[in-house]
Amino acid sequence: MDDLATIRAQAAQGDAQAQVMFAYLLLTARGVERDIGEAYRLVQRACAQNNPNALLLHSVLAARGVGRAKSLDDAYALIKRAAAAGHQPAATQLALLGGHALDRTPWVKPIELHAIADAPRIVAIKDFIPKPVCAWLIESARPRLAPAAIFDPKGGVMRDPARTNMVAMLGLLEGDLIQQLVSRRIATATGLALEQHEPMNILRYLPGEEYKPHYDFIRPWGPEAASFAAELAEMGQRAATVLVYLNEGYEGGETVFTRLGLTFKGAAGDALIFWNVSPSGELERDSMHAGAPVAAGEKWLLSQWIRERAHPLM
Repeated sequence: MDDLATIRAQAAQGDAQAQVMFAYLLLTARGVERDIGEAYRLVQRACAQNNPNALLLHSVLAARGVGRAKSLDDAYALIKRAAAAGHQPAATQLALLGGHALDRTPWVKPIELHAIADAPRIVAIKDFIPKPVCAWLIESARPRLAPAAIFDPKGGVMRDPARTNMVAMLGLLEGDLIQQLVSRRIATATGLALEQHEPMNILRYLPGEEYKPHYDFIRPWGPEAASFAAELAEMGQRAATVLVYLNEGYEGGETVFTRLGLTFKGAAGDALIFWNVSPSGELERDSMHAGAPVAAGEKWLLSQWIRERAHPLM
């Protein structure tokens, strides 16, 4: 609490970095009541001081339409300002996204859905995102990898016994316009709003690692049901899952729908979308799936869960 009071006081005194930190707390309701309007005002004040972290956060807010109108043009201009202020990751983003002006071509090209199954609905998309973006996501996630964990019904978190891979969670407010562009494209492909996304996960599998057969929806009959009751009431079920394959050159590691007898393995940049809830609102029992063990090489995968209703910023 002392740290919170210090950050609040420093922000009030005009310290740009403290303003950014306190804005994050207000946006994500960590230790304080959520206040989007005040958070945005703090970000604007820090941007006036040309603070790179403030510029990156403002870019994300512009891309998502948080506290202000959505604008990719504004988001890109803010990344350019951060790069000009000497922020190297922002400069790298610019080089990947088009340099002086945002190259919108990869992000607006038509999305062709190739049906794989009807119940549950499963579709594949070729070349969903560019391969250089796949490489960017891998490198962004690499230093943040940790063992996959789940909520423990007894309290806290525990290692997920169903999977032996590593995972990096990328928060909804990551200062990364590339991630935001990927999220916007996922929203377009699914027809489900960006605001319904959970934080994006990047998964890495080494030889022998796997994700055993499981459901992505929250099981109302499982031991976790009581723990997730309030969450389900607020956000609803995980309506859909989007998987984006980020690399090639590994053996094994297929996505297997165990009850359907279907197997899929995408090339780098390909996507697989499946719905965990039917159009009538029923849980799709045949959506059970697994990540088969990797036999050789290294597999990287983006996993995006999408709720039925809005997910809080975090």
